[in-house]
Amino acid sequence: MVKLSLDGHWKVSYVSFNEKIDHVLEDCFVPEGWLDAYIPEDIHATLRRAGYIKGHYYGKDLEEERWIEEVDWIYFKEFYVSDDLKQEKVIIEFEGLDTFCDIYLNGEKIAFGNNMFIPVVVDVKSKLRYNARNVLVVRFYSPVKYVEGMDTTGLFSTTTLDRILARKAQMNYSWDFCGRCVTIGIWKPVSIKAYNHNFIEDYYIYTQEIKDGKAIVGLEVNLNQEVESLDGYTLEVQLSKDGCVICQVEGDNDVFRALKLEVENPKLWWPRPYGKPELYDFRLVLKKNNEIVDSVEQKFGIRTVEIVQEPQEDGGTSFIFKVNGKCLFVRGANWVPLNVVYTDIKEEEYEEMIDFAVEGNISMLRVWGGGIYEPLKFFEVCDKKGIMVFQDFMFACGIYPQNQEFLDNAYKEAVYVIKKYRNCTSLVLWSGDNENDEAYTWAGRPTEFVHDKLNKITLRSACEKFDPHRIFIPSSPHSPFPDRPGGDNPKSDLQGDTHIYIHYKEIKKYRPRFLSEFGSVSLPEKDTYFKFNFLRKKLENFERFANRLLNGDEYLGDGSDHEKVIYYTQVYNSYVLKYWIEHLRILKWICAGSLYWKFNDPVADTNKGVIFPTLMSTVDFYKKPKMTYYYTKRAYEDIILAFNRTESKLEIYSCSEVEQSYSGDLIIRHMDFEGRIYSEKRVECVIKPDASTLLYTLDLSELDVKDKYNEYIKVSFEGSGIVLENRYLFVDIEEFYKLKFKDAGLFIKNVRKEGDELVVTLSTQNYARNVRLNILDYKAHYQDNYFDMDANTEKTVRIKLCGGPIHDKLLYIEGGNVKRICYTLDKVQK
Repeated sequence: MVKLSLDGHWKVSYVSFNEKIDHVLEDCFVPEGWLDAYIPEDIHATLRRAGYIKGHYYGKDLEEERWIEEVDWIYFKEFYVSDDLKQEKVIIEFEGLDTFCDIYLNGEKIAFGNNMFIPVVVDVKSKLRYNARNVLVVRFYSPVKYVEGMDTTGLFSTTTLDRILARKAQMNYSWDFCGRCVTIGIWKPVSIKAYNHNFIEDYYIYTQEIKDGKAIVGLEVNLNQEVESLDGYTLEVQLSKDGCVICQVEGDNDVFRALKLEVENPKLWWPRPYGKPELYDFRLVLKKNNEIVDSVEQKFGIRTVEIVQEPQEDGGTSFIFKVNGKCLFVRGANWVPLNVVYTDIKEEEYEEMIDFAVEGNISMLRVWGGGIYEPLKFFEVCDKKGIMVFQDFMFACGIYPQNQEFLDNAYKEAVYVIKKYRNCTSLVLWSGDNENDEAYTWAGRPTEFVHDKLNKITLRSACEKFDPHRIFIPSSPHSPFPDRPGGDNPKSDLQGDTHIYIHYKEIKKYRPRFLSEFGSVSLPEKDTYFKFNFLRKKLENFERFANRLLNGDEYLGDGSDHEKVIYYTQVYNSYVLKYWIEHLRILKWICAGSLYWKFNDPVADTNKGVIFPTLMSTVDFYKKPKMTYYYTKRAYEDIILAFNRTESKLEIYSCSEVEQSYSGDLIIRHMDFEGRIYSEKRVECVIKPDASTLLYTLDLSELDVKDKYNEYIKVSFEGSGIVLENRYLFVDIEEFYKLKFKDAGLFIKNVRKEGDELVVTLSTQNYARNVRLNILDYKAHYQDNYFDMDANTEKTVRIKLCGGPIHDKLLYIEGGNVKRICYTLDKVQK
């Protein structure tokens, strides 16, 4: 195969919607005065680089950019084609065109595109000019004007209906975490491919069975036969591990239509932290007369995944992920695109962000259905790191067209997407959409979701045909059993997965089987906040935001004290997620997983009237972990102590995800922030393996609490080589600002360097609240951060240094009641 890339330098300009462009298609046309575009690149990136639109900042008027989506954009490329490309088959492939567009080659229209998620491939053998100059023109129609006048009968959208009619990323029409930015352009690579042979069209590799020390791996191969017959063609497959060939098969196409590979004593792929994500090297080769003409390679993990859905004692139905025969409690989060302008996303960002997920004790990421299908790089990193992926199709929060033309387009999209990602080991579930079943209730038609053709028929049939060995649910949330309790409500907590957004205390009324969305809000990290709001503008709708978040309390003032607002919103968000995660883990096996909303945020602008574009993530849009990241990280540890408050009792649980039991002492101290201990209990107990266990019930009425704003309960477990701890504050989260913290008197006791880690030991005289360590403008990973320390205690924190030398850097430490302490790192670099 000969390939000619058409990426790189193009020219681009605009015309009014549907204006004739005959002059552009003439041989003598020259795009003089047009802008330079560097494909793949969205038009917003092009205009931003040329200075015609602004970058991202708080208070930006998005109406200034509205014109971009209301005109047509024309891309122009001239290129030379040599005789090398004059072969039996010559195609041009546009991997991603966003969205409604006509494609012209040398003045002749050759194709039309109407779906940003699938390639446009055209046979151009007879249309190219060989050994000569060629011209390619792509004319994108205004995506909003193109759909004007289309029938919207029966449709519903939580935002605007124009997004429902276009197969584009839905979030770009504005969402609650980003402003409107309707993307347009050539957003994926373009190339011409020429070949004189058949090639591997697609393949499907999957684990069929693991039994009696043996794995059966299924392989189905589909060859493209457009050039010639398959006479003389053979296929060869190798499965290797650590350089050793485990199995190898060679044969003709008929053999590979349904091949079974046997692997003795397989090393299984496990999601973290349940085992190693073992991967095999898979290689598939196509030969013609014993010469290799095509090949594919990838990493492949052997594992089985199923969902256990069985009746439970409370009348509900379980929803438990079972991997390699083991039931798991999933600890995860939701994932959204890293940027609203998708061509601005760099491949290396995926490794960086998924490393944060691993360190945050995440075992599953749900790719939310309002953004994009992430590149294979995302899945490759998840495969390698042991992160399961819950994948939505890209439909969200609406009722979509049910006509055949739209459904056919959706089916074509689904088939392409399934074939592209079905061989990824980390992908464990397909979901038809995000909240479309629920949208029928919002539209006032709560029973009609059962008749939705898009997710109940079109997407389901595509998955059943092209990926039958993977789980499919039609929507998220979804209640799969209409004849069981909760079956009439897509978001019932009695079956399936559910999404819940309520005041934090109300969660105690619910027993979700699998909570795939829940969350709270907070402003981003200080460095991110002040860069994005460099002009220190007052937050829009601050009063409404504060009332919603903090139950009407006025201690945040008018919002002019930005650092105070950042701090207390992060405290609120952190404790709400901690509270919910502990509740869900206590319910283990009634509930079998939690995916908080959300792990990350895109670089984006703010909708008018919205306080900030990044509110519900744990890692903000400039990739800085917020306070909430460290609270959820601790709440997702393999073993935790958790609280459940009843009327006058405090139940203390252990929640374990490991197979080992632990015997030791549970120590319960009633103390204050100056370190005085008012009472202490020591109870022998056992942390049961892989279970939620009630260790002790404390009668709060027996405690002599003199000042609830200065006292708390410290619970710790010591024994069998582990130490666990948790703290219970007597006041509600909305009253945390009333807690009586004195100056902590915290100081650095020691700093040393061990290899690529900085080891910092801290000591405090009084209780230290939300202690934060940071090295500005330096890539580092903190073992722990935003932590509390009891009075008269020490804590050692390890910081992995990823940014090179630190001799010119400053480590600074601060907290809720910790005055900033600075330490120059040239002292430890030597």
